[in-house]
Formats: sequence, structure tokens, C-alpha cells
Amino acid sequence: MNILIIFISLVLIVPLFMAFIKKMDDIFLLLMSLVFLIGWIADELHLVPHFFTWSIETLIGILFINYLLPKIVFLRKIEITPIGKYSLFLLIYVLFGSFIYFLNFSDVLLGLRAFFKYLFLFFIFINSNFSKKSYKKFFKFWLLLMSIQPIIGCYQYFIQGKLGDPVFGTLNSTGIAAVLLIVFIMCLIELINQKKINNYILYGLIFLSMTVIPVFGEAKAFFYFLPFILFIRYFDQVFKIRFLNISRFLLVFLFSIYLFQTFFKIEIFDISGINTSDFVFSKGVESVQQYEGQESLAISLSERFLSMTATYNFLSQSPLRIFFGDGLGSNIFVYEERKNFSVKTNQDYLRKFSLSLFIQNMGLIGFLIFCFLLFKISHYSYKASFIVKDQFFKSIYSIIPAFSVLFLISMFYTDPFEDTISFSYWFFVMSLMYSSKDKTITLDN
Repeated sequence: MNILIIFISLVLIVPLFMAFIKKMDDIFLLLMSLVFLIGWIADELHLVPHFFTWSIETLIGILFINYLLPKIVFLRKIEITPIGKYSLFLLIYVLFGSFIYFLNFSDVLLGLRAFFKYLFLFFIFINSNFSKKSYKKFFKFWLLLMSIQPIIGCYQYFIQGKLGDPVFGTLNSTGIAAVLLIVFIMCLIELINQKKINNYILYGLIFLSMTVIPVFGEAKAFFYFLPFILFIRYFDQVFKIRFLNISRFLLVFLFSIYLFQTFFKIEIFDISGINTSDFVFSKGVESVQQYEGQESLAISLSERFLSMTATYNFLSQSPLRIFFGDGLGSNIFVYEERKNFSVKTNQDYLRKFSLSLFIQNMGLIGFLIFCFLLFKISHYSYKASFIVKDQFFKSIYSIIPAFSVLFLISMFYTDPFEDTISFSYWFFVMSLMYSSKDKTITLDN
């Protein structure tokens, strides 16, 4: 059935692609558009069937055929960049885990699609002939796609009358929106420092990014993550930042917290009255319904706590699970299963959040290898930010370490392997292709 759906998608979508594609760069721009818009168009606006989301994989396949396949067929040297060897090691490790469990090839492919689709796109990109000029054009388009999120969020709240989870822009999740808006805010701060765009426009976008979706979408984690991630990004400049700039940020941040607490009556930084002993599997979130005013926060904490407990129970059942979980592709949360999904059992808590699902598919050791990969990416980009001369790439390289930390901690909160976050992260990392040609930058120093 899945093969039939893919075939129908190809028949319907490929001619449409060809009508808009005049050069190969257009494919990447179209791919970026689909990553940010197709899920919203299909699953929220219902303008096309859900199987049209396979157009993302179709475009990645076209890019593979054009850039990577010829090098494989003609045995040419395939570029991997300094961080590529760690990525390949992770892929080999998790595939070996699937092999020892004798999982079906189709299940393994679903696992690769769910977790590593954009890591694969990273290898395609670094073996392409995309110029720095093209990358900068793509990045500006990424900024444009992010800048419309608060605007669409305003439409969803003020025009459609939505409040809470449905206020997410085009990103289909307030959790995903919260993570990407933090990255977007860091990019806007870099643009302010470069003085290339009117500061009032940039400050306006920062204000909207910190208020619309985080407040009306009830994205509680945004208010926890933002100060932490900004501190990581600017930890070496804390005492150099002008008081006026800090005060502007604090005023908007405090105002957004005030709005949030006014709308939802939740004291997001007051968890002292929530007792974790109430978090029990037998009752699930029903065990924390008594926290008046703090019920939403108590439920959020309860679900994450029980998810970690479920992960511990899962690992303790077999030593092999610590190394490989149940194998990549053994437990994939597909779109059809998300409909009417509710958390009731130990298995449900494993599937609820990305961290537990990742460990279930690749084991604790696989997760630690993934963390090591993110560390290497961050280490390399941090060093590159001091060496590269181009201010544009210097800014991106400075953001990548903070983005890596955000990607990691968001596994406790939402699913960073969803298209928009995963694509954005590896899109940022793709920029390291240009620094890898500088032999003075190595991972070993």
C-alpha cells in the first residue's frame, strides 16, 4: 500500500515540479518551501491529501540522483567534511543494531526516514556544487519562511479565534515553533549587530517571535529555553553587551511572560507546589488534575517524568537494549498513528517524546553517539567562527553550537526530528562545507 501511495505521489507531483524547476538550485528552494508549508497545507488547510508530503522525499531523491549517485556509480571521491566520519559511524552503528534483530528492510528504511533523512540530505549538499552565493540566497529564504510564522500565528488567533496548540504558524506544533523561533531570534540578533537591515523591522520581528506563538500557542518551554540558549550563544560576550540592548530584551521577555500568565493563569516558573510523587503510571495525567491553575504545567511535567521512567523500564529489561534498543525501525511513530493518540500505557509514554523513542530505536549508547556527533559539530563550528572572514558565515557558525544544545534538550520536549527542525539544523550545518576547505580548521585541535 505504501509503495502504491509513493507511486501515485510521483505521478502527480513530478510533472508539477518540472514546471517550476529551471535550474538545480530551484529544487533546493522548492524543498525548503515544502518542508515549511506542505504539512500545514495538507493536514491543517486540507487543500491536498496527506500523501503529498512525500514530495519532500521525492525532491531529496532528485537531488540524490543529480549530485550523489553519479559519484557512487563512477567511483568518484565522495566528500564527507570533517564531521562526516562521525555521522557515518552513527549510521553504521544503528544499522548494525537493526541487522542483529533481523528487522525488515522496509522498517529500517522508515527508521532512516524518521531520524536521518536530513543527515542524508547533508551528504547530498556537500557533494553538490552549491556556491556560497546560492547558500546565502537559501538562508535568506529560510529567514523569510520563519518571519511569516508569527504573522500567520496572528491570523490564527485574531481572525480564526484559535488559542493554545492550534496557534503554530505553518509548523503544525507549538513545540516545534518554539524551538525554531529561538533560532530565528538568534539570527535576528546577528542581523542587528551587522546593521544591514532597519533595526525597527528586526526589533519588530523579535517582539512578534517572543509573543505571538509562545503566548497564544501556550509554548511554556519557550520561556525556559530562550534565556538558557541565548546565554550559551553569548556567554563570552555577556559583559560586553550594552545595557540598552539587554533592557530591551528583558522588557519584551517579561511582557511576554505577563501576557502568557494572564491568558492561561499559569505561573510557569513556580513548580514548588507540584509534587512528583503524584506522577504515577496507574493514573497517568489524571493523577495531577488537582493542581488548580497549575494543572497544564503539572501535566507537562508528569508526562515527561513518566516518559523517562518508561525509558528506564525499557532499558532495564535487557542489556542489549542499552546498546541497540530494539533496532532502528522497530518502533516508528507514523502519521496515521498520531490520530486519536492518547497516553495510557508504558509503551505510549515511550512514543510520546523524541528522546524515549530515539533510545527505543537505537539504545542508550546510540543516543550517546548522537550526542557526541552534535558535540563534534558544535566544536568544529565554534572554532570555525573565529577563523572564517565572512561575517555571514561567522554568524551561522556561532549559532550552531547553541542550536545543537537546543536540538538535544528539545528531545525532552517535542520532536526535533520533525521536518522543519531537522531540516533547519542540518541546513545550518551544511554551511560548514565552506569552512572545511580551509585546512587550518580541524576537529582534532
